[in-house]
Amino acid sequence: MRAEEILHQLDPWRKAHKRTAWKPMVEEQDGEVTASKFSGMPWLAEDELYPCCQNCQAPMPLFLQLNLADLPAELIGKFGSGLLQLFYCTSDDCDDGWKPFSGSKLVRLVNPSDRAQALPAASHPEFSAKKIIGWTPLDDYPNGVEYGELGLIFNYDFSAQTLQIQCPFVGLETEVMPMEEAPTAEQIATAAMGDKLGGYPDWVQGIEYPNCPECNRRMELVFQLDSEDHLPFMFGDAGCGHITQCPEHKHVVTFAWACG
Repeated sequence: MRAEEILHQLDPWRKAHKRTAWKPMVEEQDGEVTASKFSGMPWLAEDELYPCCQNCQAPMPLFLQLNLADLPAELIGKFGSGLLQLFYCTSDDCDDGWKPFSGSKLVRLVNPSDRAQALPAASHPEFSAKKIIGWTPLDDYPNGVEYGELGLIFNYDFSAQTLQIQCPFVGLETEVMPMEEAPTAEQIATAAMGDKLGGYPDWVQGIEYPNCPECNRRMELVFQLDSEDHLPFMFGDAGCGHITQCPEHKHVVTFAWACG
């Protein structure tokens, strides 16, 4: 079976696992304190101390704030209500930011009141603010490391440089073939790179969804934050990070990243 025939036969599997992701559209401005934005001035309660790293005690810049009422219509209510905020420590002394639930970040849902804290412009660390003014939808597909869980199995024999592909969903079981003649995982489906809302994680290593500490359920992707896309910051060596949320306990949110 030729690579083109395999790709054609797998098209129903690909369509069955298609999700919509949204790329942010931005303007170079901060916007109102409750706006969706990259960096800039966060909403804080009137009597709240500015978030600091639990490890080094340094103030943490806002990386992302999402006003959940201003998301695409399909996502209203999916992640809860209020503001989703990610503060992240950029100090070189803190090296556990890649771990979910570590002390060098603050990820939270807050319901803003009318009495927001008025911070002086120079009182908090930040990158150049970018207000999110809209969302562009795109079709997104699973990263290759998730294929096995979704019923698409690649049986490799690296010593012989051969491969067999199985997909019961479409009744596919190929003969053992040379790897060079088979379609690559990326030709079948791949997750979009860059900053995006929803969709599939573009995993750098393996599957790394954290589990909810309250119910142990697998958490789900909310937002992918990639190195040096809308923020001039690199996670490790060109890493990619993900805000995830428990589907049952909406208040349980975290951020983790991996690099090559």
